[in-house]
Formats: sequence, structure tokens, C-alpha cells
Amino acid sequence: MSGGPHMTMDSGVRHFHPADNYDGIKERHVMVDVDGEMIEVEIDPKNGPKVLKVDGSPPGPNDFFKLPRSARSTLDMSTMNGHDKDWTYYTSTERNLCVLQAAKVNKCRKALAVQKSLE
Repeated sequence: MSGGPHMTMDSGVRHFHPADNYDGIKERHVMVDVDGEMIEVEIDPKNGPKVLKVDGSPPGPNDFFKLPRSARSTLDMSTMNGHDKDWTYYTSTERNLCVLQAAKVNKCRKALAVQKSLE
């Protein structure tokens, strides 16, 4: 073999280790800083963060924030809607991003509800 770059294959199998951030939250609510304002996000241990309804009312049983997949592989045989990854399989980065996005949605929906109530 020449002295150039080459790849070696490891015989070991890499196993997925689920992220544990936001696990074990007793109140199921966290406070997230969004542009200097603390926003409350409810986190379901099985489905992830919940978002308020469009009118600012509390979330219902199916109002979860999920990350959409950006691209599909031709080998991907999962569901077509792109929201099939379960919260328990999110990486720590995906969990942090999902909670932050849910907080931003909640902030906007609360602001719209306040604005509508003043009209």
C-alpha cells in the first residue's frame, strides 16, 4: 500500500446512546431565554416539547414540536410526513434546538394573543 491517505474499517459496532438532557424533569416545564425574555415550555417525556395553540391557549394532547427532516434518502423507508423520529431518539443538539424553537413559537403566540385582546 502506498503512503497516501487510506481508510481502515473498524470491526466494532457503534451503538446509539440516547441523549439525557431534559430527562427527569419533575415539573415537566422548563424556562428558556428567548431574546432576554424567559419563556415557559412544557416537555412531554415521550413526545418532547409542546407549543401553545395559535390563539395562545394552552397546548392540547397533540401539540408537540417536532423537527422536520431536511432531506430524504432513497433508502429511507419511514413515513412520508418527515416527523417520524421519536423524542427519545433525538440527539442532545436536536433536543436543545427543538426546545428553543418551541419557546420561540410560544413567545410569538403569546404576543399575538395579547395583541388580539387589546383590540
